[in-house]
Amino acid sequence: MSVVTKPPRVAYVVSDELIKYADLLPSNQGRSSLVHSLAYQLDLLDLSGLDEHDKGIGTSSAASQKAKLLRAVGSDAANESSTDSPRRRAVVYLPHAASHQQLTSYHQDSFVRQLAKGADAGKLEQPHSIGNTAKRRKLNGASSDSESDASDPSSHASASSEELHLRPSSSVSGPPRQRGCKRSRPTKNQFGLQDDCPAFDGLQQHVSLVAGAAITAAELLATGQADIAIAWDGGRHHAKKDSASGFCYINDVVLAILSLRKPRKVTVTTTVPRSPPDGEDGEEEMMRKTTIKRVDRVMYLDLDLHWGDGVEEAFHSSANVLTLSIHHYAPGFFPCYAASSDPHRFSPPGSLGSDAGTGRKTLNIPLGIGTSDASLERVMESTVQPLVDAWDPEMVVVQCGVDGLAGDPMAVWNLSAAAYVRAIQRVLGWKKPTLLLGGGGYCSENAARCWSLLTAVCLGRFADRDHSKRSSGAGKPPQGQPLPLTEQKESTENDQGAKTEEASPSSLDTISYDTPIPEHKFWPNYAPAYSLDVAAGEMIDQNDEAHFEAISKTFTGHIQKAASGSR
Repeated sequence: MSVVTKPPRVAYVVSDELIKYADLLPSNQGRSSLVHSLAYQLDLLDLSGLDEHDKGIGTSSAASQKAKLLRAVGSDAANESSTDSPRRRAVVYLPHAASHQQLTSYHQDSFVRQLAKGADAGKLEQPHSIGNTAKRRKLNGASSDSESDASDPSSHASASSEELHLRPSSSVSGPPRQRGCKRSRPTKNQFGLQDDCPAFDGLQQHVSLVAGAAITAAELLATGQADIAIAWDGGRHHAKKDSASGFCYINDVVLAILSLRKPRKVTVTTTVPRSPPDGEDGEEEMMRKTTIKRVDRVMYLDLDLHWGDGVEEAFHSSANVLTLSIHHYAPGFFPCYAASSDPHRFSPPGSLGSDAGTGRKTLNIPLGIGTSDASLERVMESTVQPLVDAWDPEMVVVQCGVDGLAGDPMAVWNLSAAAYVRAIQRVLGWKKPTLLLGGGGYCSENAARCWSLLTAVCLGRFADRDHSKRSSGAGKPPQGQPLPLTEQKESTENDQGAKTEEASPSSLDTISYDTPIPEHKFWPNYAPAYSLDVAAGEMIDQNDEAHFEAISKTFTGHIQKAASGSR
């Protein structure tokens, strides 16, 4: 399956209610408002489809979904962008809140019912059921101790037989007391709703809308209504089957992948030869028939700083879903797991040589402190690309967590916005139906910057204006040295040109790293730079040549197995 339209049709899932309840996420309060407001102010969103929705349900102009969304992004109908502009925009779709049945297609019923209690959901928790958690203090942490299966056959038709098997507890087998991350077994009601995942008012709506947005986006792809679908409020990749974990209350990623794989009725057109007397020899006729089809190969690529352990657990026994997580790995770094129960065969979960699952398709690429743009690009080119070529997925899901950006409070990697742009450009070059989800990113302004750039990439409106030269400081004197007068004059002229461009109505036709932040409600938050760029810092990249050679050696085997499994 491949993207059949050129340019690709881009869907963007958002609503005022989604923004309201996504903003409540304790680790990222208010982030959703910044993300969607910036995308709208950059004229990346097409809200015209909401007019038809409002006409269909007969709402007044003040109460319309479009008016509500405009207010949520800090605008109003009077300031709405003209739809007559030739600029390409992502078509906005409203998310359908996930039903209890949809949530329990993966998650345990008792866990979903506990989430529905909202602020009271954590009251039955044992206060010391999880000890020494790390991401809870944004340093280290431990995952929930949950069994995982990808689906329940009684509640979701999309699960494959391989995905129905329960995976051994957590990511390592063996008695819990033998694991490195010690925890006491609670007597009852252990759902992880404490520490990094406290219960809060609006939790039920948060869960149903975040999950619903990802499912809605997946359905737009699966039904052929879009070639690229975006749900920036999704990407909660740590949540387990029966517990919250790592700022994630529901695993919308798993639910979206299950939705992609659900069997669907499709109309197939075939050509058959006509036989006399209806036609002459050699003539053909078109026949249409309805059949049941499902996606056999979904690739999940996780770019978050943290290992996508929750998604890996869900599909550990699946031969139809390949999960590949590129993340930071170090002892004690969230999510923390102990050594493998079979150390002669596998290294610890999340590491390079970890158990690839019964389907041999849960893969990991761990990277060190200070990971740079060059390191991520090297991995994407030399490892991810050959894997994709070998397995040839029908659809791709990408978790675009941006907590690896320089300047993020996690302060572990040293990526610029350009690293994510190049990664997504490569993914879109595969020309597969693609679902983009959000994830980590604890500097909300930088998350908004980066995801707006990625949205522009999807729309074909991104242009790199000498970013490499600016990033490397080419042509600039060393810090502390005076700038020659001739260069001062040139610099002044460039600044004046930039101001002219900012005032120009056509300045948003293409989006670049230099694009100024438009004036809007959240404009002061983007001080002092007021542009979309997120530059790399000064950290030293600790990924050495030996590590890249180890990655190459390990993935040579994975790629060979993927190639044989795709045939």
